[in-house]
Amino acid sequence: MRDKIIEYLEKEKGMNEDALLAYTPGAITDSSEEIRIMREREAIKLRDRIYELKRHIEVIKRMYPAE
Repeated sequence: MRDKIIEYLEKEKGMNEDALLAYTPGAITDSSEEIRIMREREAIKLRDRIYELKRHIEVIKRMYPAE
């Protein structure tokens, strides 16, 4: 059960990391300031999700160590 949960969270983290690549600063250069601000806000949300998923994974690993 532990490994299945960790596997699921790792996949979610990977999807968010892949989505974050679209928000790299050089991805869109000819956009307005408003669009750049909006994209940075979305990137911040994705980074936060990735951080939270990493925390959850670590908590599960520490609560239920591999046997």
